[in-house]
Amino acid sequence: MEVDGAGAGLFRVKVDFPQLAQRVGLDEMAFVVNVETVVDGLTLHIGHKSCNVNHCHAFRTLPSLSVDTPHDIGSQPELIDPASVLQLFASISNRAREVVSANTDWGVSGQRSGQYQVDLDVDDVCIGPLLGAGFEVLSEESGIQNGVGSSRSGQMVVVDPLDGSTNASLGLPWFATSLCLVVNGDPTVAMVTNLATGDRYTAARGGGAHLNGRQLQVGRRTRIDDAVIAVSGLPAHNYGWRQFRAMGASALDICAVASGAFDGFVDMSVDAHGVWDYLGALLVLEEAGGRVADASGRDLVVLDDTARRTPVAASSDDLLDLLLEERQS
Repeated sequence: MEVDGAGAGLFRVKVDFPQLAQRVGLDEMAFVVNVETVVDGLTLHIGHKSCNVNHCHAFRTLPSLSVDTPHDIGSQPELIDPASVLQLFASISNRAREVVSANTDWGVSGQRSGQYQVDLDVDDVCIGPLLGAGFEVLSEESGIQNGVGSSRSGQMVVVDPLDGSTNASLGLPWFATSLCLVVNGDPTVAMVTNLATGDRYTAARGGGAHLNGRQLQVGRRTRIDDAVIAVSGLPAHNYGWRQFRAMGASALDICAVASGAFDGFVDMSVDAHGVWDYLGALLVLEEAGGRVADASGRDLVVLDDTARRTPVAASSDDLLDLLLEERQS
C-alpha cells in the first residue's frame, strides 16, 4: 500500500479490506491512499492511482450536508456539503487570481464585443474543475456546458470568471470571480472573490454570509438621503442619495452592500446584466439580511445565457422599495 499527499507524514494510516482481493478474484491488490489537509479536517481518498482531492472526488467522498448548516437543501439526487463546494470554489478562485496576476496581455479576444483574451484564460481554469466535479456550468464566457457522465441533475454552477475585467486591465483593484451553485432552481452555495485583494465573500443557503470568515450582517438605513449607493451605468436623475459610486464590478458592488460598505446598488442600464453578474452576490446579500430584486419585477434566477435582467439591491426592504420606485420613475 502506498501513502502519499501533503498530510501523509502527519498520520499513521492503516487500511483493512477483509477478503476484498478474493472477492474480485485477485491474489494481490494495490491501493493508493492520498492524504490531503483541508480547511476543516482531513480527507482520505482510496483508489487505484493518485488523485487531486479538490478536483477529482471531493463531492463523492463528502456527500452529506454540513453539520453547521441545518437546512434541507432539497430533493436533488446527491446531497450537497456546502463546505466541500466552497473548498472547490476556493481552489478555482485561487487559480483565477494566479492567471490574472500573471497576465500581461490585455488585448481583446476578437470573439465578441467587450471580451478580453484574459476572460477566456480565466474561464478555462474555472470550467474544467466544475465539469470534472459533475456539475452543469453556465459561464459568461462559454455559455452552458454539461459535465460528461454527470450524475448531478438539477445542479448548475453559474460563473463569472472575471467580473470587472476592464478594471483589471486598468489596474483598479475591483474585479472578481463569482461562483454560485444552483440546486433545483435555488441558489445554494456562493463565493465571490476579489482577485486583486483576495477578499472572499461566501454564503450557503440557511448558513449565513461571511467575508474572510467573519459573519456579515447588513446595515439598516431606510432613507435614501442617508444612503451611499453603488450604481452601474449612468443615472437618469439624482435619486436623493447622500452619495453614489460607480465601481465597475456588480458582483463586488452587491457584496459590498452585504458588508455594509454600501447601502444599496442600482443597475441604471436596461437589461444589461446576465445572471452570472449578480447571482453569487445575490445569495451573499440575502444571507446577510439584504434584498435583491429586478427593476421590472422578473425572477432573477434565470439559467439562460441569453437572458438579461436589471438588478436593484438594498440593505433593507424599505430602502429597496424606495430605490425601485426611483428606478421605475
